Amino acid sequence: MRRLLAAAALVLLPAVGAAQYPPVVTRSRLDPARGVNFHAVMLPDTVYVGQQATYQIGVFLNQDVRQRLRRNPELVPPETRSLLVYDLPDAKTPLVGTIDGRPYEVHVYQRAFFALAAGRYAIPPSKLTYALPQTASFFSREESHTLRSEALSLVVVPVPTAGRPTDWAGAVGEWRARLRVDSSSGRVGNPLVVTMRIEGRGNVSLLPRPKLAVGWASVVAADERVEFDSTASSLRGAKEFDWLLTPRQAGRQTIGTQRYPYFNPTARRFELATSGAVAVVVASGDAIAADSLAAGLPLPAETRAEPAVLNVRGAIGASAAYSWIRAPWLLVLLALAPLPALVGAFRTRRRRPRPQRSSVMRLRDAAQMSPDAASIRRLTHDALRERLGFDAGLARANGSLTSALRHEGVTAETAAQLDAVLGRLDAAVFGGDASRIPAAADLSALVATVDREARRRAMASRGARALLWLLLVAAPPLLARQADTVALSWAEAQTAYAGRDFERAERHFLDVARVRPAHPNVWANVGTAAWMAGDTARAVQGWQRALRRAPLDDALRSRLALVRAVQDRGAARVPPVPVQLPPLLLAAVWLAGWGWIARRAWRGQPIRARSTWLIAASAVLFVAGTWLDRAQRANHLAVIARSAPLRTLPVLGAEQGPAPLTGEVARVLQRQGAWAHVQLDGRREGWIAAELLLPLGDD
Repeated sequence: MRRLLAAAALVLLPAVGAAQYPPVVTRSRLDPARGVNFHAVMLPDTVYVGQQATYQIGVFLNQDVRQRLRRNPELVPPETRSLLVYDLPDAKTPLVGTIDGRPYEVHVYQRAFFALAAGRYAIPPSKLTYALPQTASFFSREESHTLRSEALSLVVVPVPTAGRPTDWAGAVGEWRARLRVDSSSGRVGNPLVVTMRIEGRGNVSLLPRPKLAVGWASVVAADERVEFDSTASSLRGAKEFDWLLTPRQAGRQTIGTQRYPYFNPTARRFELATSGAVAVVVASGDAIAADSLAAGLPLPAETRAEPAVLNVRGAIGASAAYSWIRAPWLLVLLALAPLPALVGAFRTRRRRPRPQRSSVMRLRDAAQMSPDAASIRRLTHDALRERLGFDAGLARANGSLTSALRHEGVTAETAAQLDAVLGRLDAAVFGGDASRIPAAADLSALVATVDREARRRAMASRGARALLWLLLVAAPPLLARQADTVALSWAEAQTAYAGRDFERAERHFLDVARVRPAHPNVWANVGTAAWMAGDTARAVQGWQRALRRAPLDDALRSRLALVRAVQDRGAARVPPVPVQLPPLLLAAVWLAGWGWIARRAWRGQPIRARSTWLIAASAVLFVAGTWLDRAQRANHLAVIARSAPLRTLPVLGAEQGPAPLTGEVARVLQRQGAWAHVQLDGRREGWIAAELLLPLGDD
């Protein structure tokens, strides 16, 4: 992300002590000979997984450069794709003071880095570009300068295992916990909303959901909300976790003290955040949940409520290709269709060229005539060049004719005989010895012998043939092994689903989908298993991918209707049109139309008006087919994996907007670093973290 240095008036302030400067000022060594100094530091350079590391950039401008600057310099921070990056607030005014006895104006910019895995991360240099006038004249040309900061590294160590609580889920930072209920009174069977608020210092978006255990009520996880504090130099904020708590017993009940273990990287130890207990008065209700009965009084078999289990498809089924509208063979076919009509419209009669006779044939014909020695020599050398691929006369002059013939597979006797005959031809032509001219019939027979003994030049080399044989031998076992792996994963997925281990079934169905991505049945089962496992986003992804390859499958549309987010309008809507109908209709109209036009062209009838109408109609079909193909591939669409507020800018401190539903389909307009600009149904638009999106197109 490019950012400009904020323009600020130079205010003469008293020199401040070195201790009040940011670390990038106190740790950087300035070059007094340079008008602009540019440095970067990492604080600290060794952190734990999930701990904040602050990247500071300092731009030091001396008084002369600050007065000469006509426009703001341009700062390009480093691009770090393996780390979570958050922009921290900058000072509204630059620091003005004396460093090493010289006045400077200092601009400091900060970023917070978070690593999710241990290791060493390289931070590339930042780049600063500024321009200064060459002279003091207002119309003077500017000279551009570019500076780069230091390349840094960040060492990330894993969280220690010593003293780690058994219920620690990965929280890192300094946190406090509070518990509240939306109402202090309730009724049996009527849900209450319980909220635990975790607030403090650290990356709140990485906080895992705590476990809420209440013995007198059933608990179902609900929404999550994140609040960031963008005013501090270290990332702060709060995260709220909601549960729907349905009482099963009447009376005065208490939600006990809840604990939230976390690792404090500053103190280098595990600590515990506890919330206070909350009292709730529960009145008797008209409806009693089935699980509110005592464990010793089991329900009769006819009254037990079993959760509805959706059926999965038993066979992998056939694959469904994308639309042929982009297939190369279809484009070539459409391009070749007008050629007969064009030939008929602009045809001219041309005399068919006579085929060229080869040198071997002309040498054979010369055996029946009495040509001169030069003609016989020329025909002989041409015939040998066509067959062997090299100049026999030049090879004989170099003394390499015999070895070259032997390399081509010619026997030693034939090679020696040919060498002697070519020598007689040279003596007859250049020495004037007509008695040494060999007969044309003998030369033709000798060339035929060389042609018969020489190796045939194969179209493929030995390496290519060996590779082809290797592929033919190795391909069946590899394909069979892949088929066995797919069959095993499919069987394990079906077994896990039958045993109601839906999460395991989802993983195995995904393994099959990675190998067989073109099978709608596989993606349909991925969506069904994910839905039963409580993974709404993955369920929408699987069902949507299956429906976009099989748009006439009503069962998939009924499954998508189960999702709370609307799936039948906007970007989520899949037109119920067969995927191959537009290209087939286009090909039929295009080929039939040009066939009819070609017939008129060969009869000498006008074709301009009819071809114009055909091109216009085909263009409409092509645009419609392209639109349907884009909707089918869905490379520009994504599924909201977790609800989070949209932001007006790709920064954490930006103003928040509406929060989309989990499983809602969004159109991705732009990507910038770890953020994505999305557009949703109802004219909702904003920035969201890219990690909260599941791609709807091919991975």
